[in-house]
This record gives sequence, C-alpha cells and structure tokens, in this order.
Amino acid sequence: MLKKVYCLLQIALWAPLFIQAQQTTEYPSDYLSPAFHAGRRAAFRDMMPKNSVGIFFASQVRTRNNDVDYVYAQSKNFYYFTGLEEPNSLLLIFKEPVTILDKTGTEFLFVQPRNPSREMWTGKILGVDGVKARYRFDNVFTNDQFSAAILDLGRVDSVLTLFRNEQILSKFNRNPDPLSRMADITDSLINTAKTPVATRTTTAIMQKLRGIKQPEEIVLMEKVTAMSVEGHNEVMKAVKPNMTEYQAQAVMEYFFKKNGAEFEGYPSIAGSGENSCILHYESNQRLMRDGDLLLSDCAAEYHGYSADVTRTIPVNGKFTPEQKIIYELVLEAQDSAFLQCKPGNSFRAPHLAAARVIARGLKDLGIIKTDAEVRTYFPHGTSHHLGLDVHDMGSPGPLAAGAIFTVEPGIYIAPGSKCDKKWWSIGVRIEDDVLITPEGYKNLSAGSPRTVAEIEKMAKRKSIFK
Repeated sequence: MLKKVYCLLQIALWAPLFIQAQQTTEYPSDYLSPAFHAGRRAAFRDMMPKNSVGIFFASQVRTRNNDVDYVYAQSKNFYYFTGLEEPNSLLLIFKEPVTILDKTGTEFLFVQPRNPSREMWTGKILGVDGVKARYRFDNVFTNDQFSAAILDLGRVDSVLTLFRNEQILSKFNRNPDPLSRMADITDSLINTAKTPVATRTTTAIMQKLRGIKQPEEIVLMEKVTAMSVEGHNEVMKAVKPNMTEYQAQAVMEYFFKKNGAEFEGYPSIAGSGENSCILHYESNQRLMRDGDLLLSDCAAEYHGYSADVTRTIPVNGKFTPEQKIIYELVLEAQDSAFLQCKPGNSFRAPHLAAARVIARGLKDLGIIKTDAEVRTYFPHGTSHHLGLDVHDMGSPGPLAAGAIFTVEPGIYIAPGSKCDKKWWSIGVRIEDDVLITPEGYKNLSAGSPRTVAEIEKMAKRKSIFK
C-alpha cells in the first residue's frame, strides 16, 4: 500500500514538470502546416492523368454501442491533403481548373456547417470561415451545398478515388448522414456518366507520395518514436513477476499520454509466456510469472503519425539460457537486416537477410531441418512502411531516402511445437523504426535497449511504478 501511495505521489509531483517541459502554449503548435497539405495536393495533381478528378472523403462517424460513438479517426488520405479532422467532409482535386458554385479553381472542399447547439455538446465546428482561416483553403463550401447539379463527371476522363473501397454507405435509407449522402451522389454520378474509376492509379500515386516522408513528417515521426521508446524503457524497469500484462500495458501507455500522444498507434500487444508466441495478441489479461518473457509491441500516435516498436524482455530481469539463445539469434537477424537498409536496395532485402540468419540458426539448434521450415517459427515479413498508418502506404519498389519502415524479425515457438520442450513459450520480436537517408539509415528507436546486457541493465534501474 505504501508503495502505491508513493507511486501516485511521484506521478502527481512529476506531471506538472512533464507538462511544462513539453508544451508552453495552451494547445500544441507543431501540427503539419497548411503549406504542407497544399504541397501534397499539388504533388498529387502533378501525377494525375489529364482531364481527371480526385475525390477524397472524410471518415464516417461510427457507432460503438447505442448512442455512443467511437472516438473519431479521420481518413488518412483526407488528412494528408487537408489537415482537417472533422467528419462529413469532401475534397475535390481537378487536374485542370473548373468552375463550381461560381468559384474557379482546381481544389474544392465541402465541410460541416457551424451548429452552435451541437457544438455545446461536441466542441467547436470550424465551418467555412474557420477552415479557410486555419488551413488557408480558398474554395470552401458547406456540405449541404454539394449536389449532383454542381459536379459533372461526364466531362472528365477518369475519377481517382478510393471511397468505394472505404465502404461509405448510407446508414439509413430515409435519412442518410451528410457524408453518405455525398458518397451516394458521387457514386450515382460515376455510374450515370460511365466514368471509369482509376483505383489502381490512385493507389499507386498515394503509395509514391506517402511512402516518402517530407521534412515536417520526419520531425513528427521522430517525436512519436521518442514517446514510444520512453514507454518501452519504463516497462523494462517496472515489470516484475505477479504483475499482469495489462499493468505492463498501463505503464507503457501512461508514458505515451504523459508526452502528449493523442492515441496508441494500434491496440497494444503485451504478451507474456505462451502469449508471446501470438503475433497480434491483444487481450493482455494474463498474470506474468517468474521466468516468463514479455513481448511488448506498443507505440504512440501523435498528430496522426504512428510509431511501431517491439521489445522482448524477461519479466524477472534475467534471460534464461534458452531465452538468451533465441533472443540473440533474432538480434543477429535484425542487425543483418539493418545492413540492407540503404537507398537502391530492394524493399525485401532486409527480410531476406533476416530470414537467412534465422534459418541457419534454427537449423544449428535442431529446431528445424530445412530452410523452408523457417516460416513455421518466423511467419511474417520483416518490414512494412510506417507513418500515418501503422501499416502505411508506400512503394514496394527500391528503397529511397525519406522512406520510414520497420525492421522486425521474430521467432515464435508455441507450446506443442515439434522441437525440444525447452524452447516452448519463447516468443521474441525486436522491432525498430528506420529512416532511409542518402547515406544509409537512421534507427529512430535506437534509444531503447536491444542487447541482452543492455536490457538486463535497464531492468535494474528504479521505476516510479516499482
């Protein structure tokens, strides 16, 4: 009880210092700039085919249960082009100038109208004037001004959109929400005009744009990765036998919030013992025992951008001989993958390097007999793009400066596996976030220990939660 009181007292004493150190204005001031979003729209327009239009919808508001909605999460493509985080909105980008509602241009944005009675409950809606002022967007209208009469898709050769993939549908046939109404109108216009939807072209353009991060994005990725690293380091110090997985998760996520993260980047994975061998384990309910490993795949989301970091640690602070062997094999595989992280290399090069190391190591240990069996214990790829989505859009082609992706080899030996029982319930993943530079790479999450010695040293340090 005294330890608990001490812990809460430390949080109460430290929290104001954290806040003061991180933020000096009433609200964060490091969001992506209007110039960033305008530049991304211009880059998209440059890559559009002649006589085409890009159509991007905001995300729908989705019901969690009864009259309670999920916390709103904006469509990442819509956010990338606008910065606007409100629902019921639509962006049109034309290759050549057109006139809509007496305004001529290439970009038109339809947004929610102001509603003072609603804003008393949900907070301020920007409206037309607010969007123009904040995002420096010229042609802005309320969403009730969008109609079939103002958008002639018969005069364009192709529509670049992904909204059909996003399943924007009317919630209620008699009274659809504004977003669904606009989507229904658009879908009807496409079908009536028999205008082709260039989904593959849209995806290819977005992969090229979002796969190479701009300087402003890199700054945010460095910040969100640093937040995530601090959480992992504190878990290394705080975890101990007879804690639950969800308590380790709580320590992790406290540090995300303490540093200003709005959300977790994805549901936190805190798998101990046999749960360390479940790749996307999320229930986090098990009581951790002496001798267990804890695999924590957790990261923060900050201003829409997500990190993705995994560390595997011994709950009692000391690896067993078998755990150490498997851990150091994964570490060797990751180091081998890092060497392939340089401009011009194939996106698959880090994975192929890691897989070779793991296959050789598992054969030497007698766990597998052939290289083909490596997928039994290493069933996933080593890398995926990272950014606005934790599995972000990005080109599968050669690596280029500005790309940010994960390097995350792993070995998972579940109970009942066809190998010596001494290896059972050992699940190890080590995941770092890498930025490709002109010279090679930068490990954005290098601030969290990776080696056995460094992790065991960190485990001995004092935690405010222990």
